Amino acid sequence: MTLPIRVLAFVAALLMLATGVHAQSADDKYKYKPNSVFGAGDVRVKADSRVYPWTAVGRFNKAGRGHCTATVVAPRIIVTSAHCVANRYTGGLMPPEDLHFVAGWDRGEYIFHSVASEIHTAPGYDPNRKATVSAVVYDWALIVLEKDPSPVTGIVRPAPYTEKIFWDLRNKKTVFTQAGYSGDRGQVLTADPDCKMWGFTKGLLVAEHGCQAVPGDSGSPIIFSDGKEYRLAAVHAAHTKNRVGGKGFAVPTVSFMKALDELSKKLGTN
Repeated sequence: MTLPIRVLAFVAALLMLATGVHAQSADDKYKYKPNSVFGAGDVRVKADSRVYPWTAVGRFNKAGRGHCTATVVAPRIIVTSAHCVANRYTGGLMPPEDLHFVAGWDRGEYIFHSVASEIHTAPGYDPNRKATVSAVVYDWALIVLEKDPSPVTGIVRPAPYTEKIFWDLRNKKTVFTQAGYSGDRGQVLTADPDCKMWGFTKGLLVAEHGCQAVPGDSGSPIIFSDGKEYRLAAVHAAHTKNRVGGKGFAVPTVSFMKALDELSKKLGTN
């Protein structure tokens, strides 16, 4: 039986991540040797930001105030964490023109760049709310870009991710991968190639995971293959202070899929 091309590509991508093998240009003048907050326990590997689906994962730059990670989920639309657009000085949101999405970023080189034009945070999101697990429920934002990245980057479409689906995927031994521009390695895209999903926080629509994530990874995607294509399961939002062996918290896609559909219809891009 011949496997679909997308499945073969996904397997190849995961093997590439698991072994730490990635494409480097012939004129690469130096090796990237960043420090790691995880030390010898670091499982992250460099992902090739020029190969799909990693092309759809970009740095989300905040006008010199740090960066997060975001993912292309529809034409002109990316998803990230809502706290990534919060302005801690004003207590409101940052102006869209201060927010930049850069895909394929690798030490100064990139394949796409656009400024944001609209910000749509979760209903009920409060940028002044204390960071707690319950706050993660509202920690998502859909960003409309001035230019459409999808012809260049491709799209990682959300799959409905609920507690029931989590158990279905777990029984199938589904492999999840989290990829982002970690703060300690922010010049390249790195990934946890076997990110453990642990279910949902009791009483809350919050997905729990064991991905190695640090500041900079906020808004980063947790993806899997459904056998036909790459799908987005959740968006990383927060992590316990003890990151090594700690617990991560993410917004499951079901939290924003309806809003994404409505926004796509409004833009005429669905």
